[in-house]
Amino acid sequence: MKPEAQPWTGRAPGRVNLIGEHVDYLGGRVLPCAVDRFTTARGRPAAAWEVESGVPGGLRYVRAIGERLDAGPQHVELESTVPPGAGLSSSAALLVSVAAGLRPDLDGAEAALLCQAAEQSATGVMVGVMDQFASALGRAGQALLLDCGSLAYRHVPFPAALVIAVIDSGVERNLPGTPYNLRRREAEAGMPKRLRHVESELARVDAFVAALERGEPDLAALGRLLLESHASLRHDFEVSTPAVDALVERACSHPGCLGARIMGAGFGGSLLALLEAGREPGFEAAVGRPVLYCQTADGAFVR
Repeated sequence: MKPEAQPWTGRAPGRVNLIGEHVDYLGGRVLPCAVDRFTTARGRPAAAWEVESGVPGGLRYVRAIGERLDAGPQHVELESTVPPGAGLSSSAALLVSVAAGLRPDLDGAEAALLCQAAEQSATGVMVGVMDQFASALGRAGQALLLDCGSLAYRHVPFPAALVIAVIDSGVERNLPGTPYNLRRREAEAGMPKRLRHVESELARVDAFVAALERGEPDLAALGRLLLESHASLRHDFEVSTPAVDALVERACSHPGCLGARIMGAGFGGSLLALLEAGREPGFEAAVGRPVLYCQTADGAFVR
């Protein structure tokens, strides 16, 4: 009997990319981690594909990954603590949760690639592989160093003494209405200013990993690299905004904040900050925006 012929449950986490922004689609190295916000999918066979969810739009994702897995129609109920639009890749968490429920026997990397293809099919957007790999293969207490060209990956220890803070900038973005596609084309075409960001960001990924892997993690270096990344995204890749720049400054003025930067595609959205554990009180008031605090978590296909 096929697994999907019986009721099933799958759960997958959201993710945060610690460093390595706007390099994934050029085959570069990124350092995401899975975080402790989850999407749970519960399914059973049905006459047609159906989704019950408080968040609209899930049906096209569920059907796309189900069809990639050669599953018959399912009635799927979705519950999630991964807020949409917060930069935690709720879409990857949804897809990977369904894949984990329908095919828990899959290799994690294979599942990630199937979920990437399903998202591309569902949305028409040529998304990269980082989000799905992190949701499938992240580990609690570790980040995932992923080469987006070769798909080679390894885990890197992440200090329990740090808290990942995701700050809602309040600057809404609609990527088709921003210069995002132009920035990507400029980078792919080798525009010197854009390539300067890519080359320096790849060096920062390596330096970030080195700082984590020292006998005693170099927390000051982590903060400095986040700020250098933001400066590069602001000046060389030009995807920040004045409101986001001001939030980075306010975040870094809070005691115990190591550093902060814009996160994701840019032009608004969310920011990432790293805080010393226990320094959360007063941080949200300091930045004046909602903050989601996260820890690392296991991915859906961790054995």
